[in-house]
Amino acid sequence: MQTSPTMKRLLLPFATMLTIAAVTYLPATAASVRVLLHASVWDSVYTDSQTVRGDSLYQAVCIKCHGPTLAGTPDGNPLAGTDFAANWDGLTIDQIYDKIRNEMPPDNPKTIPHELVPDVLAFIFKKNGFPAGSKPLPDNRDTLKTIKFQKSKS
Repeated sequence: MQTSPTMKRLLLPFATMLTIAAVTYLPATAASVRVLLHASVWDSVYTDSQTVRGDSLYQAVCIKCHGPTLAGTPDGNPLAGTDFAANWDGLTIDQIYDKIRNEMPPDNPKTIPHELVPDVLAFIFKKNGFPAGSKPLPDNRDTLKTIKFQKSKS
């Protein structure tokens, strides 16, 4: 199939615009995908306002087993420190979300509303020294699967 000179003249501006759009859009998209696929708790994945709400929930529900400093008690494992970090290192945070959502508190599991679990996670992350950011940690397991818990910044 041959393209007529008139058709070439009409298609050239369109093809040029399409190429410019692709070149402009592609780097941003690739960078976003790279961040999404390789995000970790070191990438400021929660907000300070989430930690405030998470702290309130922690004080009401979690403190009795995990203690005031998140160091744990005979009834609950630590949620901060080297043992906690080593236990979760390399896993994705949807696994911590599931643990909280499905097993906590042990005397009344599955009673923490799913929309509040990210707030508790944010509070735990803050207490472990991970930085806050401008975007809230979502209540979306698919997104949480893309964020790794890393005990140390690489």
